[in-house]
Amino acid sequence: MKLYRQPLFYLASLMIIFISLAWFLFVTPIGVPILAYHKVSTDDTIYTINPELFDRQMQYLAENGFTAISLPQLADGLAGKRDLPAKPVVITFDDGYEDNFTTALPILEKYGLRAAVFIAVNKVGQPGYMSWDQMQAMQARNIDIGSHTLSHTALTTLSPAQWEQEIQNSKLELEQRLSKPVTFLAYPHGLFSPAMFEYLKSAGYNGAFSGVTGLNFKDANLYELKRISIFGPKLDLWSFRLRLAKSNIESLLGI
Repeated sequence: MKLYRQPLFYLASLMIIFISLAWFLFVTPIGVPILAYHKVSTDDTIYTINPELFDRQMQYLAENGFTAISLPQLADGLAGKRDLPAKPVVITFDDGYEDNFTTALPILEKYGLRAAVFIAVNKVGQPGYMSWDQMQAMQARNIDIGSHTLSHTALTTLSPAQWEQEIQNSKLELEQRLSKPVTFLAYPHGLFSPAMFEYLKSAGYNGAFSGVTGLNFKDANLYELKRISIFGPKLDLWSFRLRLAKSNIESLLGI
């Protein structure tokens, strides 16, 4: 019998290590995850997540010790200007769909979570998109508002003069309408060029969010922040957790 105890002990030890590692990868991010959403509705479209599934994801974050932080907190934390919570997360929405206000906001508030919405300014007030009044209401309820440019055109397809106008004029319009500084931008379609970084800084932006997948670490370039896209009408909780774990693993491996 003694001959079997040692292999069994090693096997049990390996199982404990594996389970501990799996738990770590699934529950504890090694960097700051920034989640990127679009629509929260029952529409069966690719950029949509079902409200029930969104609720489960927010419940998961709240029950597993995540703290949703603001965009200024994120920028200061990555720059080493302030300490971040043990398990920070940033929740973002692109485009400015009306369901962000009518559907997502109540769910966020249900779990004590905050978020940020990036507005494609020329779409404000159009069918399916938020009005200025709704954005002001979101802002008053602990939601950060950022720019998603004017026309939502991929900036890499424009001339420098054109993308400068998209970046600057969207900021000015949002600030005028919302009476609050707008200091963060999400690149339309996630596309950007390093040539934009210095202009963004000079225009008064403190950070910009890309379509590159991954986690964010201290001393990251604040003008090419990574995000994890969360959309798809059938993206269940297991798939959500897998996306977080995948970003963890890729960061550990330096992929």
